[in-house]
Amino acid sequence: MIYSYYSSIVGSYEDFNEKVQEYTKTKKINIDENINDDSANKVHWEKRKINSLVYKQAKSGDQIIAYEAASIARSTLQVLEVLELLAQKGVSLHFIKYDSVFLPDKFYNTEDFLRLVKFVESDFVARRTTDALARRRAAGLPLGRPKGRKNKTRKLDQHRDEIKKYLDLGINKASIAKLVGCHAQTLYNYLEDYDLVHGTDEENIDESFLNEINFDKLNAMSESEGEMV
Repeated sequence: MIYSYYSSIVGSYEDFNEKVQEYTKTKKINIDENINDDSANKVHWEKRKINSLVYKQAKSGDQIIAYEAASIARSTLQVLEVLELLAQKGVSLHFIKYDSVFLPDKFYNTEDFLRLVKFVESDFVARRTTDALARRRAAGLPLGRPKGRKNKTRKLDQHRDEIKKYLDLGINKASIAKLVGCHAQTLYNYLEDYDLVHGTDEENIDESFLNEINFDKLNAMSESEGEMV
């Protein structure tokens, strides 16, 4: 038996049916029974029609065709539960959106299984983001950061004095970025935003600070990249 499994979560039945027809024509298979599920997205899969299909109707060798992971469950973990049961029963599951077929033996094939999980997880991340934006839009709330607003603190603030002293010692910016553990462009932007290019006066540098500098690391970076420290 080949079942098509429609969930209202993924859109209209007409759109789903059209995609199923295109898919089955390409794969040269025929649908024996259509199952429509009108459950809300927050409903656990065990309380939806997919539960009855997996436990009672589907038998070894049967196939189920769904549009995407959200059609059968509300999270990646729940989808994995369904896939495990299907593997135990010997039932295949087609995902039209990913153009992927979960075969019972794929549950034990690491490469194929991880590929499918990657599709599923990406789908749920995208859906959660879209749903969250839709809720904010419906509530009349602004989307994203308000114009002109900046973070109160930045990653390099904690290294500000250290950066200024490195500059006064003549250490190049690429090496400073590595010493404070950030990308070079992040440091360049920080220096420009806070006008730190000139650093502090050399006479104000505490001698103890010189002892804390990892000169071995600087020398290694110079040798490997040809930079002058």
